[in-house]
Formats: sequence, C-alpha cells, structure tokens
Amino acid sequence: MRGTRADPCRPWPRPQLALLPLLVLLFHRTRPQGSPGTLPPSSPGSPGTLQCYGVGPLGDLNCSWETLRDLGAPSTLHLQSQKYHSNRTWTVAVPIGQSWVTIPREQFTTSDELLVWGAEAGQPLWPPIFVNLETRKAPRLDPDVDFSEDDPLEATVQWSPPAWPPHKVLVCQFYYRRCEEMSWTLLEPELKSIPLTPVDIQDLELATGYEVSGRCRMEKEEDLWGEWSTILSFQTLPSAPKDVWISGNLCGTQGGQKSLLLWKAPGHCMQVSYRVWFQVKGQKLIPEETPCCSYSIPTQAEWAAVSAINATSWEPLTNLSLVCLGPGSAPHGVVVSNIAGSTELLVTWQQGSGEPQEHVVDWARDEDRLEDLNWVRLPPGNLSALLPGNFKEGVPYRITVTAVSPGGLYPAPSVWRFREELAPLAGPVLWRLQDAPPGTPTIAWGEVPRHQLRGHLTHYTLCAQSGTRPSFCMNVSGSTQQITLPNLPWGPCELWMTASTIAGQGPPGPSLRLHLPDNTLKLKILPGVLFLWGLLLMGYGVSLATSGRCPHLRHKVLPHWVWEKVPDPANSNSSQLHMEEVPQAQPPRDLPILEVEDIEQLPVTEPLQAYFQLDSGYEKHFLPTPEELGLLSTPLRPQVLA
Repeated sequence: MRGTRADPCRPWPRPQLALLPLLVLLFHRTRPQGSPGTLPPSSPGSPGTLQCYGVGPLGDLNCSWETLRDLGAPSTLHLQSQKYHSNRTWTVAVPIGQSWVTIPREQFTTSDELLVWGAEAGQPLWPPIFVNLETRKAPRLDPDVDFSEDDPLEATVQWSPPAWPPHKVLVCQFYYRRCEEMSWTLLEPELKSIPLTPVDIQDLELATGYEVSGRCRMEKEEDLWGEWSTILSFQTLPSAPKDVWISGNLCGTQGGQKSLLLWKAPGHCMQVSYRVWFQVKGQKLIPEETPCCSYSIPTQAEWAAVSAINATSWEPLTNLSLVCLGPGSAPHGVVVSNIAGSTELLVTWQQGSGEPQEHVVDWARDEDRLEDLNWVRLPPGNLSALLPGNFKEGVPYRITVTAVSPGGLYPAPSVWRFREELAPLAGPVLWRLQDAPPGTPTIAWGEVPRHQLRGHLTHYTLCAQSGTRPSFCMNVSGSTQQITLPNLPWGPCELWMTASTIAGQGPPGPSLRLHLPDNTLKLKILPGVLFLWGLLLMGYGVSLATSGRCPHLRHKVLPHWVWEKVPDPANSNSSQLHMEEVPQAQPPRDLPILEVEDIEQLPVTEPLQAYFQLDSGYEKHFLPTPEELGLLSTPLRPQVLA
C-alpha cells in the first residue's frame, strides 16, 4: 500500500515523488548498520580550482571554479575540442562576480573530449583541465520509500536509475537519519543500477519521522558524484505515550493548583492527536480528543488512560492510577544537594513502608507553567536520582519524590532548592496596621517572592530614620511578619526593610513614611483642660441656679436661706438673745402647805428693752419681736414666802 508524504522536519524542498504508505509497526529495535557522519558535500568531484561535468536532463555542461585572490576571477572560459574537432576553440563570457557558467548542449558534440581553462584579459589563470563528455556526468537521483508488514519494522527505499544519462551503469549510495538528528547513517556504500536492488532501512521506531537522501555517479568516474537527491521525509505510525505523569495539586502537596495529565511524545517530528479517558467515582467518562501533550484532570478522578489516534489496534493503552494514598508509605527524608563543578542536582530519599513499583522525581522552576514540569522514572530499589539539565544559580526549583504503585500514589512533601544561593533582588513591602496602643505604630510586611529572594531567607533588617537624626537598624526573625515599634521619636519617620540569605543582604524595599504625634504634650495639657472644664461647669450651674430659669435646680444646689424671700431670723447670729437659761419648776409633790402673799408686780419695760437691744438695723426692721418668737410667753413666777 502507498500513503502520503509527511511534512519534512526541516525546511528542505519537498521531494518530487509521493511516499509509499506507512503500514507496518514491529517490535524488534536495533540500529541499522552503517557509519555515522555528516552528509558529504553535494558538489560533485574532488575540490579543485575548476571542474566541469554534464548535467541532465539535456546534457548541458556545467563548469564552476574557486576564486583565488592572487589570480583573480576569469572574464572568459575557453573550450578546445580534442576528439572530433581538433584544436577548435571557442569562448564563453562569464558574468561579473559569478563563479559558474552553464554551456548549452548545442555548443559542443556529445562524447567529445575537451580542454577547458579560464582567462582574464587573454591571460590564462590556471592550467587547462581535461573533460570526457562521455563519462564526466553527474546524474540526479529521486528515490521513493515503501513499507512492508514484516517483522521487524523496516522501510524499503525504492529507486530507479536517473533518466540521464541513458543506458549507463551507475553507482549509487544512500544515507538516512532520524528527524532532528545531525548525523547521517550510510545504508549501502555502493549499489549498481544494473542489476537494480532496493535498499532496506531496518528497526524504525514508532511515531518517528525520518529523512533519506541518495546520490549517483558514473561507474568510471569515482571522484564525480552527482548532487544529492531532494531529502525525502517519511514517518512511522503513531503510538500511545509510554510516559504519563501528573502536574499540579492532585494530592494537595503544592498549594491549591489545578492538576494536569502530562505525557511525553513517544516519537520525533510528528503531530499526533490523542484520546484521553478518565474514571470518576467508578464511572468512565466519554473519551476526549486532544493534541499533545496535556489534559486537565477532572475532580475526584480515579485513573486516566491515553492512546494515540490511528494507532495500531494491538497497542495497549497507557494508564495511571490517580488515587492518593496515605502518607505513611510515602518517601521521606528527601535531600537535594549540589554537585561540585556541575549544573545538575542530586536527590536522595528513604523509602516508605509500602512496596512501590517505581519512584518518580519531578521538578519545576518557581512560576513555571504546569505544562513545563520535568520528571524521571526510577526502579523501586533506586533511592537516588541525578536530575539532568542546566540548573541555574539563584533560581528556586520545586522537587517532589512520589512512590507509584498499582493502587495509587504516595507523594512526599515538596522541597524547594537552589543550586547556588544569591543575594535577594528586592526587599519586602511595608504597610501600617492599627496602632496598639494608640500612637505606637505596628508595621507588617509581605514575603519576598522566591524568584526575587534567590535563596533561603535567614532574617530581615528593619531600618528607621526620624527627621535629621541618624538612621538605626535592627534584625527581625525571618518567621515574623509584623512588629510593634514603641520607642520611635515623635515627628516624621521613614521605615524600610531588607531581606538576607546566606549569600548576603539584598536592597531595601519601598519606604514607608509615618508622622508620629508627641504623646508627652497630651500629658501636659490634660490637667489644665480638665480644670478649665470643671470651672466652666461650675459657673454654668451657678448661673442657672441664680437666673430663676431653673427653680428646681436652685432649691437643690443653693442653701434655703439664700433663696428665701423673707430671711429666717434663726439663720442669723444677730437675732440670737444672750439669756441665761432659767431652771424649770419642779413638778408638785407632797409638800407642806404654805401661806402665800401676793405682791404687786412692778413694771419691767425699761429693763426688757435694754435686755433685748439688737445689734443692727436689719434685724430691727425685719426680725420678729420677742413676743412673736415666744420668748416672753413664760410668766414670772410669784415669790414664795416661807
């Protein structure tokens, strides 16, 4: 069967003939025998100053030369017949700056023998060369490729002799290489066109592109190879990926990322489409078609499988269990170390309690996409891995070791590692929190991103400068994210912070400017303010009490002798009489009966007036009389005669 030609892996011209079909996929794989090397130069003949040869399909004569600085470039090319037209010479003009010229077939006789040389201003530039037009020919080869269904997988290069020159025995050779490889492998050193035999390429790989090219020469011209044929590209049938892994937060070890199913393309230089299956809660989901080489994992997926579209029917699917098992069986004691003089990293670990069928070590740079994950697979007895690649200085790499078993995955916690630590590129960003207590600033800051930190954080350094005072700094633990500053002087203040690794201290982050009030001024003003406030309240209360607008307040605040309209004499010391207390009469008892004689009462007006003489005119006009007060209500006792 025959098929269509695959796109070449490099931008070579497309071959003129169609490829034969790609049918057979086989198991046995050994490299074809041959000697590796670069493709020999396409220019025929051995290197020299001037060389001429016939080219098809008409048999024109092509001459080319190398320009020598001391000799210069020819302006004319001279040809002299040696066989049919003895000593006949003709010239061909050479365009300025051109190092080759093609002479049409009509200007010479077939199978003639010629002497050819170049000249400038009539002077030969180099000795003449001899050209036999019968044999000095460079045929052009155009092979084709066919596939068989035999074991092992092999391709057969079908070729036919060039149409020009006709009826001549040619010697041909073929080289091939895998796409993207630099070296070519020689298939057969020499194959004659009579008898014509095909060329076999054995042990090809599935899903891989290849290139083949050939050239021929006349049997008698051992140094004159024709030009290489157009590079012919072909590819084998697609194949399911053999290496499938996961990237992201499937088992909760990488902080909230989604998860992707990743696989490595099994071949080279091929555009293959794939079909992906998932099982969720015991139910198979409808397969989805996707290009290479990732697909998003649905939530609660239990296993996944990948196959190539248009692959052989007997090829099995590639599946992977997505169940996350307990941490007890996960690897532990993961250690990542540098190798002196190398850009690689060495990872070692201790096996968990389970019996995995393999270990997978994956790594990625900080801020890489999920698709950029790298991984290697190791047999279960191997507890170390040398990670290939060019690990750069100051770049953080996340490394995870996972034990894989048929029942699920046992991932160990991820480890961040630097091949070599450098000083940070930036400092933390500061911001102010609510003061506690008021007037005492509390400062917080964010973490420096890993790709700017460029190492493991050792500590922070917080610096402050107040006004014209010199700045002062203090170290802060790397595990702290905020700090209270009680001893900052009042006034304007500027704060900044740096981060440090074992390689040194980084530049300061953005500054934070504060203005702190003078707390001692409040303590000085507060007593005076309270005293004035008390006086104001007292004056206001007195004014309300005396104004008559608040009589109930007047009764409560002022004593009653202040707000009474008629003063009470009892509240005045001037109205008190200076009298001696008269003893009270004893109650009657059984006494002897006495005889009493009445004596006429004498007037007492003058003594009473003198006795009750007042001290001021205020009491005389307003105070009540002694009779009103009842001071004279007790009559004088009569004298008793014994």
